[in-house]
Amino acid sequence: MSIHHLHFNSIHSTQVYLRDNLTELQTHSENVLITTNEQSLGVGRKGNKWDSYPNSLAMSFTLKPNNIPTMTPIEIGILSSQFFSHKFKKLIFLKWPNDLLTGEGEKCGGIIAQYINQSTVIVGVGLNFKTAHSINYPTHYKHGLGSIDFEKELTYKELLDVSINLYQYILENRIQSASDLQETFKDKCFHIGKEVIIDDDDKDYHGKFLGIGTNGEAIVEIEGIKKSFISSSLKILH
Repeated sequence: MSIHHLHFNSIHSTQVYLRDNLTELQTHSENVLITTNEQSLGVGRKGNKWDSYPNSLAMSFTLKPNNIPTMTPIEIGILSSQFFSHKFKKLIFLKWPNDLLTGEGEKCGGIIAQYINQSTVIVGVGLNFKTAHSINYPTHYKHGLGSIDFEKELTYKELLDVSINLYQYILENRIQSASDLQETFKDKCFHIGKEVIIDDDDKDYHGKFLGIGTNGEAIVEIEGIKKSFISSSLKILH
C-alpha cells in the first residue's frame, strides 16, 4: 500500500499543512502522511491547541472515513492502542471521545479527525513519550499529563519509524463493524462502568459510563435512565 510521506524538522501544524495542500499531495498517493520533529501550533479537538513536547509523536494523515463516519476517531483510538500493545507491549487506554491515556489515567495523547469529503478524513495523532529531561507540563489537563515509557529517549529516526509503522498498521487493519468497534472500545476504555461528568452545551450531567452507541455516541446512565451524548466532553470522577 503506497504512502506519500513528508517529514519536517519544524512546522506550525501537520494538520493544517495537510489540509491546505491536500489536493497536490494526493496526486502522489491517496495515502498521505505528514510528520514533524516539532510543531508550534498543534491542533486539538474543537480548535484547542495541542501542546507538543520533546520526545513526542506528531503526525497527520489521510484516511477513508469509517463506514459510520462519526466512528472514525473511535476506530483510530482503538487501532493506535492495539498497535502499541502488539508492537511494543505498551498499554494505552481510551477516554471518550478522543483521548489516549496511560494505565494511571493520565492523558498521554489525543486524536483529531477532520472530515473533508466522502472519501477523505484528515486524522491527527499526538502522543507523548517519556523523556530523560525534566519537563514542566501544564496543569490545566483534567487528569494530569502523562507519557508512554519506552525505558529510553527515542531518537528522531525511531520516532519517525513509529509514525510510519502506526499509519501502515491503521491502513491494514480497519474496523468497519459498529458492533466490533463497540465491543473493542469497551475493552480499551479506561472509564467503562465509572462515574463521569458529561459537559454538553455548558450543562453538566453526572452518571455511569456504559459504553458507546452505534454512531460512537457516549451512553451514560443517569438516575437509572440511559442518555446519549454525541459531541461533548467527559470528566472521569475518581
